[in-house]
Amino acid sequence: MSSNIEHNRVLLEAVSVSKRYASSLRPTTVFFDALFKRTSRAVGGKKVLDNINLKVRSGETVGIIGRNGAGKTTLLGILGNVIEPTQGSVQRYGRIATLLGLTAGFNTSFTGRENAYLFCSIQGIGKEGTDRRIADIIAFADLGEYFDQPLRTYSSGMQSRLAFACAVHVDADLIIIDETLAVGDASFRMKCYDRIRAMRDAGQTFLLVTHNQNLLANFCTRAVVIEGGKKVHDGSVFEGLEVYKDIRSTQEMKHRSAGKVARGSDASADRMITNFSLEYLKDSNKYLFSGVFVAPSAISCVAFNFGIRNSSGISVCSIDGSEVGPMLTDVEEGDEYKLVFSFDNRLLGGKYFLSYIINEVVGDAAVPLEMSQNFFSFDVATVSGQTGIVDLGLAISSAKVE
Repeated sequence: MSSNIEHNRVLLEAVSVSKRYASSLRPTTVFFDALFKRTSRAVGGKKVLDNINLKVRSGETVGIIGRNGAGKTTLLGILGNVIEPTQGSVQRYGRIATLLGLTAGFNTSFTGRENAYLFCSIQGIGKEGTDRRIADIIAFADLGEYFDQPLRTYSSGMQSRLAFACAVHVDADLIIIDETLAVGDASFRMKCYDRIRAMRDAGQTFLLVTHNQNLLANFCTRAVVIEGGKKVHDGSVFEGLEVYKDIRSTQEMKHRSAGKVARGSDASADRMITNFSLEYLKDSNKYLFSGVFVAPSAISCVAFNFGIRNSSGISVCSIDGSEVGPMLTDVEEGDEYKLVFSFDNRLLGGKYFLSYIINEVVGDAAVPLEMSQNFFSFDVATVSGQTGIVDLGLAISSAKVE
């Protein structure tokens, strides 16, 4: 990272950024718009971004998350100076390395080595500077003899290796990555994650777009949620994950409920499950959660999903009642049932949250009736010398070799 970038300094700022793709511009208009970097007034078309404001400061790892079609990739293209906004502006400070696609900024006819020099030159690094970096790029990419073969002969995983290796060795003040880590073998992804973690801890600034909620929870210091072209959250990673999960759950229930509307976690006054209690059984080291289910109407078959998350929003464990039961059948309106969920306490110290979904089972389909995210929290206190989420009974032993 460049030494002249002070901590907490703004590296990138988007102001009132909007983007509309026209559906009725003539080819000649599109050509001259591209030639003169102008934007003609669109007639019809689709607005994919609507008045986005965003700042990225040095030392942050900002994660952008959203459903497919939410507009996040278009936003990243604008932030990376690849796409022109219809309205608004983007200011960039310092050196910014952008990975918006596996071959973005690369020439498929060039070899891996030639593309490494090309990528570095785009970042303002001359041949002498690239000469000093090339050995590290080669070692990280680990492409063997393919490094001197044309890029068109590479698999998508090999392209990912080259792109990421180049991006993390140009000493950029800000690295922008769009789903690049989703491609490639598992060992290389872990290598990338380890490198991101080490660079982040050293003060490197990242802007990531991902569908991987665990990546967001484990690596990012801030979450931005995009939905329908609008920024609906910018701040806490944990809260951002909850917003994203609520959006996904709402959309999924719209598609699956055939006209039934599921109630969200804010409908606490008339939840179908009430009288919550959580009991810890010290002798057996188990937790028992209980509640009372009150049927709002006649339901032929009801199943319950139950889950546990930690304070980073990571799912620790969940159970699908439609798969493992028990299920309630021939339920009449007003019927009450006591529910008990039990689980062994293998959790390491921290705060945990309980969630549930109530499903009506119709044939092979589970139709959500009610969902409540993080409706109940509890703390686990342990002094085990371990870190993480669960206690796997890790132990160290040694014996003198005679």
